[in-house]
Amino acid sequence: MCKDNCSMTATVAPPSARDRLLGAALDRFGTDGPVAVSLEDVRIQAGVSVGALYHHFEDKTALIDALYLELTEDFQTGFLAELRRHATAESAVKAGVAHYLRWVSRNRAGARVLLGHRPDHDALKELNRAFLSELKAWWNTHVHYGALRPLSLDLVHALWLGPAHEYTRQWLDTRGKRSPVAMTGVLADAAWNTLKEDRG
Repeated sequence: MCKDNCSMTATVAPPSARDRLLGAALDRFGTDGPVAVSLEDVRIQAGVSVGALYHHFEDKTALIDALYLELTEDFQTGFLAELRRHATAESAVKAGVAHYLRWVSRNRAGARVLLGHRPDHDALKELNRAFLSELKAWWNTHVHYGALRPLSLDLVHALWLGPAHEYTRQWLDTRGKRSPVAMTGVLADAAWNTLKEDRG
């Protein structure tokens, strides 16, 4: 037990080999693209052994897929948290746009990965299934109370995040455009005006 004059220094565990590989992959794939980067490039930057690399990822596709899943889950978790945090449909719709723009601005390399690769396997399907199920339930609740239009989820996605997605895609291609976060007000208002139920 620590007495009055003793001090305790919290020890933080160093990143695991898997985390270092994912971090290096994010940096390299997000900057140069996965085609131009070899698995060995990622291994060297991560500072792990060949054995550690192949213990976690059998090939580059497995590494890219794992990174894609991690980024997707991070984005989806934050998006749903915004919906739960806001009481009204208007504030939540606008917060969803703000989250999208903020996430891309803070995760430029990650956004490039998500735009350039889409794995086709059960883990991603299950992740998306859970996300869309909660999103649909949230949407239908606000449709029921007359705040939002009764639209299919694919159309909801296109109208809600489509303009923000297009702006950020262009921003990722050139640093000349203003930061996506600077466009939050305009794009959030546009999404709400498109998705709200017209009571007139």
